[in-house]
Amino acid sequence: MPAQRPEDISGLIAEAFNANDPQAMLDLYEPDGILVTPPDGAQKVGLDAVAEALQPMFAAISAAAITMTSVLRSGDLAMTHADWHLVGKNEDGEPVDLTGKGTVVSRRQPDGTWRIVFDDPVGA
Repeated sequence: MPAQRPEDISGLIAEAFNANDPQAMLDLYEPDGILVTPPDGAQKVGLDAVAEALQPMFAAISAAAITMTSVLRSGDLAMTHADWHLVGKNEDGEPVDLTGKGTVVSRRQPDGTWRIVFDDPVGA
C-alpha cells in the first residue's frame, strides 16, 4: 500500500517488518532512493541495492515499532523523524533489541502518493 502522506511512511515501514515483507518496504522507495546502512553509514542507491541491504535486516527482525516524531514539509518534499524499536534474533540465534532515531526524506509522486528519496535510520 503506498503512502498517502509523508506521515504514513514510518507506519508502513513498521508494518512491512511486522509482516516480514521486504517487498512492501522496497515499494516505499523511489527507483533511485537511498538507504543509509548502519553501522558504517554506507549508502545503498537504487532499488536493487536497497533490496540487497534489506535482506539481512528482515532475516533478523521479527517485530518493529516506529513512532513519527516530526514532519517538515515544503511542496512535494517532506522530511520526517521517527523513533524506532526493532526486536528479533541474529543469525546465531542471539536476541536483537535495537532502538534509534531515523530520518526519511520523501517526495510526492505524480499520482499523489509519497515515496522515500533518502532513508537514514540513524540520522535524526
